[in-house]
Amino acid sequence: MAQVAYDLIGYSLNEAKFINKQKENTYIGISVIADYFNKDNNEYSIIIRVTSDFADEESYFVFQASYTINDLNYYNSLDKNMRKSIFFSTVFPFIREKIYSITSGSVPGLLIPTIDVRLINFDKELRLIKQNL
Repeated sequence: MAQVAYDLIGYSLNEAKFINKQKENTYIGISVIADYFNKDNNEYSIIIRVTSDFADEESYFVFQASYTINDLNYYNSLDKNMRKSIFFSTVFPFIREKIYSITSGSVPGLLIPTIDVRLINFDKELRLIKQNL
């Protein structure tokens, strides 16, 4: 029986600054600000930053997600950007929900759209801009 290539160990909210002045946000920024591999225990971690403009100051949330790498051949076959995208896509639904949960007491809460992030280039920030139709 084939072993899965990696397991999600978990994720944590490491830092947050949320300012809400009852203003709708105009953008959401998503970036992977760091990633690293610990070869002693085959653990890969990424640090994710989500930003928005609820007020005159930028609000942000910084998460860390960690994975156990079970298949080093698979891990090594991925280029750095593809690695970030694939591992980010695993934890993205949890981060979306956590941010909405934190901000839902305010009007409006920060609802990050459902997007396929597997092919996103995380060498720079992904910026989602709200457009009025």
